[in-house]
Order: sequence, then structure tokens, then C-alpha cells
Amino acid sequence: MPYRKDRIKKLVGFTKEEWETVCQKAKAAGMRNGTYIKVMVVKGEIKYYDLKELGAMKRSFLSIGNNLNQIAAAANSSGSVYQKDIEDLQEEFKYFRSVMKNYLFEISPTFIS
Repeated sequence: MPYRKDRIKKLVGFTKEEWETVCQKAKAAGMRNGTYIKVMVVKGEIKYYDLKELGAMKRSFLSIGNNLNQIAAAANSSGSVYQKDIEDLQEEFKYFRSVMKNYLFEISPTFIS
């Protein structure tokens, strides 16, 4: 792939062992080899955040949204909403917010160098 005209291209050589190390570290960072090399040269470190657990929080949030949509649909069709449905939704949201707040304070990066 040709480089844009405003870019400077340099050729860098690696031994087989050095290249294997670069490949391993790039894979650990979830990056392509060239991107890993460029970031390391410019910034000197890579911060990697493992956010797999956020998937469960996303599902919880979607569940709250679905419940809210069901309540809104019932309110639109009947013209009334049950107080219990609103209270249940508020409790779910409070729980979700507390879990999210506690988890987000624990997230810290893994440094790849």
C-alpha cells in the first residue's frame, strides 16, 4: 500500500528473535505489528485495558431499556402505568448504577513495553 505524500517511510531491520518479540507484544496489545512499533517509538508505552466484563454491564443496561420500553408501550396502549413497574425499574437502575460505579473504579491499565 503506498504511503500518503505527507508521511515519511523508514526501513527498520529486526533479527528473527526481535521480530518474534515484537509480534508477541503486538498480539498481547491487540494491535498490528506496524501499529505497535509506531506507538512504542512515539509514546514509549502502551496502556491496554481489558474490558471484557463490560459486556455483562451492557446486557444489564439493555435489559433495563427493554423493561422501560415495555412499560412505555403499556402506558401508551392503556393510558396508565402500574406504580410497581416503575419501582422495579428504579431498583434495577440503582443496582446497575452501583455495580457500574464500583467496577469502573477498579479498572487499571496493563502496560505493554
